[in-house]
Amino acid sequence: MVASRQNFFKAHWDWLVALAGLVALGLAGTYLFSSIGQSPEDAASACSDWMNGELKKPHKGVEAVDLKGLAKVAGQLKTPPALQEIDAKKKNFLASERRVFCQKGDESSKEKACGRPIPADLEVCPFCGVKQHLVKVEVDSDNDGLPNDWEKKFGLNPNDPADADLDADGDGFTNKEEFEAKTDPKDPKSHPDYLDSLSVAGQLQQTSLPFWFNSYTPIPGGHRFTLHRLDKNGQDMTGYNATWSVKKDEPIGKTGFAVTGFEQKSELRVISGSKTGNKRNVDISVIELTRAADGKKLSAMIEVRKIPVETQVELSYDRNKHSWKKTVSVGTELDLNGEKYRIVDLRADEKGCEVKVEDAKTKKQKVIR
Repeated sequence: MVASRQNFFKAHWDWLVALAGLVALGLAGTYLFSSIGQSPEDAASACSDWMNGELKKPHKGVEAVDLKGLAKVAGQLKTPPALQEIDAKKKNFLASERRVFCQKGDESSKEKACGRPIPADLEVCPFCGVKQHLVKVEVDSDNDGLPNDWEKKFGLNPNDPADADLDADGDGFTNKEEFEAKTDPKDPKSHPDYLDSLSVAGQLQQTSLPFWFNSYTPIPGGHRFTLHRLDKNGQDMTGYNATWSVKKDEPIGKTGFAVTGFEQKSELRVISGSKTGNKRNVDISVIELTRAADGKKLSAMIEVRKIPVETQVELSYDRNKHSWKKTVSVGTELDLNGEKYRIVDLRADEKGCEVKVEDAKTKKQKVIR
């Protein structure tokens, strides 16, 4: 009997498996229909109620991030911890001894360097006895461009890079500028040359008198001089105010000049175009002009329209809070941070212009371009 059952299962096992699958599928279908037995209207209503309920729930938002740790790190970056400076002359496990290759320091010597690594501060190689070429290595712990020895000498902090941009003596130059110029950063009288901050900002310009000597008339006690005015383009002005009429030592309008001397004279000249060489007397009288501002004197011959006054150029000065541009000529005095200078020469060169400036105190001269 048992054997016949086993034979039946062996013969129809595939049918039995299919039957079990159908039963499972039926049970699943029954469960599904029982769980969604609502009408479409009821399902839509339930979904709507659920969504409204979710929307009405208070929204807490994103929780604020704790920035205390970040602020602490940012504070540490402003004042990073610094290791104590290592003395190069003492052994220290944090820094190995600096070594160099043995090399000949005296080129006139016939000895041959061995090339072995030796301590950098040795004057003579202990292996071959050749004199070494010593190179001093400057240590700059805070990488501000100022060697530690120099900072210590003048009371600065070798571990603070900010002191390179400070002005310890208030002379207008930073400590780094003083180091580069090899001056004393603690002495306001010892500083880089102020003229290094002065430069030529334009091209040479030639100025002329804004008038020309037109005529003169004898009057009791002297002469009255007529001066014809020129516009900005050097052309004769017209109209009622086209001329000035002045006596000796009277100011000529607002030009700053006055007639301070007069020489009446003439000369025989060949008449232009004359085939026989006939001559006539030509008036070549000259007036002396003096500028009240600086006493500068000029000579103006009658009917000569363009009388040069001076050569000018614009200079630019830029030194921290002291910055300006100024038009100068020979004789102009400059005040640079309380020190006096004077322009002694202006001339054009292949690069544009050069200005020679003299220190009023030391009389030393320097060319500015």
